[in-house]
Amino acid sequence: MAVAIAAVVSTAVACSSSGGASASSSCSAPGVTPTQVNLGMIYPDTGAGAVTVAGVREGVDARLGEANAAGGIHGRKVVYTWRDDQANPDTNRQAVDDLINKQHVFGVIETSFGSAGGADVLAAANVPVAGIETGPDWTTHRNMFSFAYTAGTPTDTHGIFARSRGGTRAVVLRTGLSSGASSSSDRFVQSLRAAGIPVLATLDFTMGADSPSAIAAQIAASGADTILSIIEPGAFVEILDALRAIGRSPKVAMSLSGYSDQMLRTYGAGAAGVVVPLFYRPFESGGPAIQRYLDAMARYAPQIPAHQDVPMMSYISTDMFLRGLELAGPCPTRRGFIDALHSVTNYDAGGLITPLNVRDEFGKPTTCYAFTQVNPQGNAFTVAEQRLCGKSLAP
Repeated sequence: MAVAIAAVVSTAVACSSSGGASASSSCSAPGVTPTQVNLGMIYPDTGAGAVTVAGVREGVDARLGEANAAGGIHGRKVVYTWRDDQANPDTNRQAVDDLINKQHVFGVIETSFGSAGGADVLAAANVPVAGIETGPDWTTHRNMFSFAYTAGTPTDTHGIFARSRGGTRAVVLRTGLSSGASSSSDRFVQSLRAAGIPVLATLDFTMGADSPSAIAAQIAASGADTILSIIEPGAFVEILDALRAIGRSPKVAMSLSGYSDQMLRTYGAGAAGVVVPLFYRPFESGGPAIQRYLDAMARYAPQIPAHQDVPMMSYISTDMFLRGLELAGPCPTRRGFIDALHSVTNYDAGGLITPLNVRDEFGKPTTCYAFTQVNPQGNAFTVAEQRLCGKSLAP
């Protein structure tokens, strides 16, 4: 749910948490003591956004637990104080004010759809931030780092995948209750069209208010063979069930969320065929990087299943923050952190993501994705594409 490097730090290893030089007792940056670096964490623990980011804190705990067990960063333990912003911009700004002016944290790990509320305050104070990008503020503020970007300029990657699976005509499903639904759906409409797939309709759907059968009838009447869903995965499965009930099964059924064992347990064969794009290496691909993540989750966040999208992205975001902290040196400053992380040219989170050139690609849309697909039995995901890269659709 998320750092080769300048010559002076070219020997650093991704996901590394060893410190090198010992901590200095004379460091004066906020949140930095001889034994600890104190961070803030902001996310919606309650409110409408809480379900969407469930597991985000556990991903942070897993990566920090792993780092601290290895000796911390430059000999300091990394700890955090968290605040619930309920995905509300006003509450987010209050949380930011508390963390930087009262708690005096060094930096912030953040995942919230309310992040725009405090973004300007964090930028003005040069507070380093890492997290899952949730809006355009992440692409305009130099102090805010994400390992993947979707806001702003669209890419053609999703359209290329749909076309490769036989998609020829599409509809886009979006939630009727999201203020960002229109801009988000527009980006995917452009992606599909750039790949030669006309979008016949963009349909709003609100769970509990709209009928899955009615939406399914509209999709069937349109003649679409491709559906790109920006709605809650469970609602999408209900619509797919309704389509199958009238003898219509799409060639491509893509959901932008839902990559988890929980989806398989809950919906089973109803989710068969659903494709989910990922910013990171799929669990099914295995390898040392995936195993490190699974081991860290088992040890430091055993209360939730590790095979979930949000904890993984949160783990990567935390790793990215740790990389910046490591590069900032034994006596880190906020500006030193920001400058150092902006010098990175090959951040891959220890093999979890396609290498990111932070120096040259900061704020630019992610163009390479993995694509996973629920198998016909509905009991496992398979890797449909390990790495598919498209291009940015610059205006």
